[in-house]
Amino acid sequence: MTNTDILLEDLEDVLDDATSMPMTKKSLVDVEKIKTIIEDIRLNTPHETKQAKAIIDSRNTILDDAQKDAQAIVAEAQAQARELVARDQITQTAQAEAAEILARAREEGEANIRDAQARASEILGNATAQANDMLAAAQKNKKDSVNAVNNYAEDTLLAIDDALYKALQDVRSIRQNLMRNIGGSN
Repeated sequence: MTNTDILLEDLEDVLDDATSMPMTKKSLVDVEKIKTIIEDIRLNTPHETKQAKAIIDSRNTILDDAQKDAQAIVAEAQAQARELVARDQITQTAQAEAAEILARAREEGEANIRDAQARASEILGNATAQANDMLAAAQKNKKDSVNAVNNYAEDTLLAIDDALYKALQDVRSIRQNLMRNIGGSN
């Protein structure tokens, strides 16, 4: 409570304590006491007015500072928001580019796989054809070799047969000559 408030209460107390004049609405008061209280109010009023003005000025300064701080915070928040939006746009652009690169890589990979499969099929087809040709040539060589061996064996057996036949004939002839020679000497 300020001094002025106290002095005003004192003034009210003096008025409450005033003696009423009979038959009128008027009261008898201690004029000196009231004058002293009014003088004290006048003396305190500039001081309290200065304090109130200082409080108001301080309040205004605090409000101005708060408003400046609020503006600075809003400006910083807007800057951060712009930065976040820019980052988000950069992120979205990077994600879009990454998705595009990934899609191209997949397409190239699938194309490379198709090319490799086509080349593998072609190589397998050529290898199969060559293997079939080699198998056919080997079977022909085998057949030719078997025929050659059979022919050689046949020729060799015929030659042996002829040689045996001749040898047998020679043995028969020698035997007959021996028999003749043995029989003629007897």
